[in-house]
Amino acid sequence: MSQSDKRALLAEGLAAGDDDSTLHARLVGAGISAAAAKYEVDRLAKDPVAAMLRRQAARMAKQGWLLANQQRLAREAEGGFALDTLTDPEPASFYRHHYDVNRPAKLTGIIDYWPALTRWSLDHFAAMAGDALVEAQVERERSPDYELAKDDHRRLVRFAELIDWLRKDEASNDIYLTAYNSGTNAAALAPLWDDMAPIAILDDTRRRDGFFWLGPRGTLTPWHHDLTNNLLVQVVGRKRVRMAPPWAFDRMKNSRHCFSDWANEALPAGPGDADTPPILETVIGPGEAIFLPVGWWHQVEALDLSASMSFTSFRRPNAHVEDYASYGAID
Repeated sequence: MSQSDKRALLAEGLAAGDDDSTLHARLVGAGISAAAAKYEVDRLAKDPVAAMLRRQAARMAKQGWLLANQQRLAREAEGGFALDTLTDPEPASFYRHHYDVNRPAKLTGIIDYWPALTRWSLDHFAAMAGDALVEAQVERERSPDYELAKDDHRRLVRFAELIDWLRKDEASNDIYLTAYNSGTNAAALAPLWDDMAPIAILDDTRRRDGFFWLGPRGTLTPWHHDLTNNLLVQVVGRKRVRMAPPWAFDRMKNSRHCFSDWANEALPAGPGDADTPPILETVIGPGEAIFLPVGWWHQVEALDLSASMSFTSFRRPNAHVEDYASYGAID
């Protein structure tokens, strides 16, 4: 075994928190003689890189303990690890018991007065903005990493052409008009904002903020976490939303940026185990919404032709992305 291979084994062990005896066993298990293994481990006492790795491993162990306590507290709470359903919540209560404490919730009754609930349909979209040129994510099914490579899937299409394709009512994950396309679409689809009205828990001074989503049944947003708090409001059709808490980070297979290697896996609702995270699951239909706190992992699947809005314009600062730096590889 080369010296670099030995160093790599030692670095792996140090990052895992191995003590000297465990490091020795790791090297011997890789085929290194006991004497050579002892020599390599003894050298670490004067290695500042090894000392730093050990301190970092200790910090990670402390963070792991804190996250494990959050898991215990969540499971021991009244009602256990569960998703709250709030009916037209009073803003102060929503912020104190959910937004401020990073707790998701399903919400009902918050857009009962929206004209969009009765107006929005493919015919209405065509009449209001059919001639507009819009941007959508297309040919998603040719790439397993379509979310990571969103820029490669951006295409300009006539809104009426997209609507005609949606009239086929075919299940597909190949084309989806998403929040990522809003920079182009906000002006093109502006007439649809007249079908909405303020939401009590949001900042009323930013009532025209929001992101429009439209796609067929079968569109799937893979497991990821957002860098802001989000409110996803369903207007047409239904979406299944699966969620996993931030304290399950060790089981979320986060190898790059905010995406999980679980990808499109339909992780089952329940407490999870040593390998799989605990999962909350719900379906939101027309007039219902889900509050997705920053850092909560989620996967969203359209069960029908679906039109949704998402909002980040809460009454609190929502700029968590400003000190986020982990855009590249995580492990």
